[in-house]
Amino acid sequence: MAKMQKSIVTPMWSKIKEMYETGTNGSDKYGTNFEVDGELDKLCCEFIDLMGEITTHYGWTAIVEDVKMDLWKERIWSLVENAGLHPEIAWRDDKESDRLEAEDKWNSYDDDEFDYDFESKEQEAYKL
Repeated sequence: MAKMQKSIVTPMWSKIKEMYETGTNGSDKYGTNFEVDGELDKLCCEFIDLMGEITTHYGWTAIVEDVKMDLWKERIWSLVENAGLHPEIAWRDDKESDRLEAEDKWNSYDDDEFDYDFESKEQEAYKL
């Protein structure tokens, strides 16, 4: 049986991986490791577009060059995050600030506002 030719995806991935490994400074903060819209960013975008096309035509269970589609996607996603090419997700910041505001709101209420002396008012309920 002939060995499979890894002619498109694997060489593209190898180039991206090599560029990351030789040029990284270790930071995963947005824009601090690799230049946004730089060469690595563009190659990653092309790779992601290719994965999207393959998924559209062959489905998410496709095996491309002896590697499952999920693994290709996991590889590129991990590299994009570690290279600092993915901005922080805004809703995470909003969710955290909403949580802190709600916490402050509940901590600011005076406990006496919610206290009610049920025992002293017990007789009033039976007089009606």
